[in-house]
Amino acid sequence: MSTSAQTVKWWKPAAAPLAETAKTVTISLDGKKVEAPVGASLLSAATAAGVYIPSLCAHPDLPPSCQRGAGDSGCNLCVVEIEGTSGMRTSCAVAVEEGMAVRTTSPAIQKLRQERIAKILGNHPHNCLTCPQREGCSRTTCSFGNPVEQRCCSIFHTCELRKVSDYIGIPATTPNYKPIQLPVIKDEPFYDRDYNLCIDCRRCLVACNEVRGVGCLEVKETEGRKWVGTIAPTLIESGCKFCSACVTVCPTGALTDRTLDPARREASMVPCQAACPAGIDVPRYVQLAAEGKYGEAIAVVREKLPFPGIVGRACFAMCESACRRNKLDDPLSIRSLKRIAADNDTGLWRQYSKQLPSTGKKAAVIGAGPAGLTVAYYLAKKGHGVTLFDAQPAAGGMARYGIPSYRVPLDVIDNEVAEVSKLGVEFRYNTRVENADELFSQGYEAVFIGIGCQGGDRLGVPGDDLPGVVDSPTYLKAATMGLVNTPDGIQTGTKVAVIGGGNVATDNARSSRRFGAEVDMVYRRTKEEMPAREEEFDGCVEESVNIRYLLAPKKIETGHKGHRLAITYARMALGEPDASGRRRPVDTGEELTEGVDLVIAAVGQHPKTFDGFGVQVDKKGRITVRADSMLTSRPGVYAGGDCVLGPSTLIESIAQGRIAAAAMDSQLGGDGDIEEKLLQDGWETNPRIGREEGFNRTRKYHPIMLAADLRNNWDEVEKGFDDATARAEAARCLKCNLAARIEDMVLPPESWLELNEANVAGVTTESGVYQLLDADKKVLAIKGVENLREGLQGMIGKSDEAKYFVFEEAPFFSQRENQLVQAYMEQYGSMPKGVGADELDDLF
Repeated sequence: MSTSAQTVKWWKPAAAPLAETAKTVTISLDGKKVEAPVGASLLSAATAAGVYIPSLCAHPDLPPSCQRGAGDSGCNLCVVEIEGTSGMRTSCAVAVEEGMAVRTTSPAIQKLRQERIAKILGNHPHNCLTCPQREGCSRTTCSFGNPVEQRCCSIFHTCELRKVSDYIGIPATTPNYKPIQLPVIKDEPFYDRDYNLCIDCRRCLVACNEVRGVGCLEVKETEGRKWVGTIAPTLIESGCKFCSACVTVCPTGALTDRTLDPARREASMVPCQAACPAGIDVPRYVQLAAEGKYGEAIAVVREKLPFPGIVGRACFAMCESACRRNKLDDPLSIRSLKRIAADNDTGLWRQYSKQLPSTGKKAAVIGAGPAGLTVAYYLAKKGHGVTLFDAQPAAGGMARYGIPSYRVPLDVIDNEVAEVSKLGVEFRYNTRVENADELFSQGYEAVFIGIGCQGGDRLGVPGDDLPGVVDSPTYLKAATMGLVNTPDGIQTGTKVAVIGGGNVATDNARSSRRFGAEVDMVYRRTKEEMPAREEEFDGCVEESVNIRYLLAPKKIETGHKGHRLAITYARMALGEPDASGRRRPVDTGEELTEGVDLVIAAVGQHPKTFDGFGVQVDKKGRITVRADSMLTSRPGVYAGGDCVLGPSTLIESIAQGRIAAAAMDSQLGGDGDIEEKLLQDGWETNPRIGREEGFNRTRKYHPIMLAADLRNNWDEVEKGFDDATARAEAARCLKCNLAARIEDMVLPPESWLELNEANVAGVTTESGVYQLLDADKKVLAIKGVENLREGLQGMIGKSDEAKYFVFEEAPFFSQRENQLVQAYMEQYGSMPKGVGADELDDLF
């Protein structure tokens, strides 16, 4: 969000009519004529005009805290002189008036600002701010012996107070900081709080109590020093809703969020959305579901996902694993909320779902699984003719033939495939395509391969090819097609052994129980290392699957005590961790042999051959593609899903299908834009989330499940939420998206210059360090050189990315380069793109 006086702030109530809010006045800022909306503060008008005025209590997204009694009427740093008015005024609290003439800088203003910053720093550790070795310092040891409580904190390089102090200038009269041992709390959820760093700006107080309406903060006083803390001993007891507004607006290290990744700050603020491969706006549809607006919620989901009914039942839900509430108690049941929205779809999304006129271009899609269906869906919406080929008798791919129908009913798949068919996509079932040339010869201009991982890995032990030993894809497909325990089908007998400990193994085990067999699920490690999802493991336990640990098949032979096969297991023990991080199973030398009638290998899957397509594959037989387009090594041929990823998830395959569809549309003459806005009612998260007793103690609600004693058929086991439970579960959302919407504070101007011949010609020839910046002023490279001008001249025209530069003289330029690189890493968690000669060569 850009900083602008024109912007309607999210904390302000709607008040004046539109005609009135559109009026502007003209004022003079340092001799420059500026227009500003009626009612805007001088501070916001100056910010919008690009005139920087320092402030620590004001914030673009908060009403002025100085009007709430902050510190002796606020920080007073934003003072200005107004012609015709005696003294100085705080610009955050003065509204613009027609003809107002304002000075933002003068010796008197500077003197007052320095006096005020000195007073602020007198109550805040600040030795590091004036230290000549401050850049690159870890703040953990001090060359000058300053005690820890007098040093700056870990956010030094991003600290707003530090940047404002540097801009104003710290006077020599600044009093020494005297620690008074205020609370330091680092053992509660999310946030570290060091009240010794609080400067009583009261932004957090206004954000929590007024803007959010939660009211868990209050002003406290210790030994004459005021600071803001919680109303009760802990955040939980204070009623905190962990919305992060207080942390986001804090100008110091008093409030920090230890869960955020500085290298991925925006993504870690709303991790559910960042974790979704398809990029679904998770917070929005969850919060709509909390209001019972399921039609609106599914419209949001469908903006990125054509198959919400399928995915709402069978997604591995990376969003839930990433959910920030997981760090408080339990993650939200996001997948189940998607499902109830899909099951209560009102069709609202259809009014904004558009299909373009026919382009006359043709595309072929091979494989009607999640990736292929996604490609077909979006290409058809872009007006292209699409033919979808599949070797099976029905569409769905692994969603149909690899996921049992007690998890995803076949009618759900059929209904969502029908949406693709409505767009005019032609389906050719029972048709195997093994050569791309024949498709191009038939007039198809683009081809997508999405045939999944249909091959099952063998166990790799003697006897793994005997009759009665099958791989997982073969068995699950037979179960779907009704070819188990039929005269010509796979026979389970009375005892089945499923080898493996993942989600596919649980599908095989639970399916075999539905055929009446006793089932052992055999895993070579223990429960702690088992990769199966908790709910799938629980399903096995509830359905009386025998889960056996620390066993690995050693050989399979025919016949044993009335059973079809004899399987010999090696008893295992756990050794040192392997590459996966799990402890390695080690053969103890002990063996046991048992009789079984069917062995199912659920130990992995692989793609089948692509010899006829002329595309490159990796060592595992997966097609290699460009990540930004899914284009293979052969022009016009794209691929995605499991045949590229290996065994993966539905949502990952759909995400790759979206990428491929956009690229194929471009190739076929379209604009490559498949994005849709299917909810256009203006709904936004209400920033006033309010106080809610017990909110931070409410544990996860679970969906309704079919009773275990009724699971002797293929009826859907998970029945989902009822309306009341769905709303209650969705209401547990922490609304992390609100903090991500808060504007960044306007910081002091930097001294960057445009990277061109004229500016570089004015640079000194002394030694020093330069930094190259991109168009967004983000650091691309940090480099120390003997001659700054020559070094920068060598960079002109070498990269389209480098737009600006900053530099500083440094006799010991290598040491200074190391300091700046270390400072960058502390701030962002990674190296800049180019550091040193080799990396610069790669970058440029």
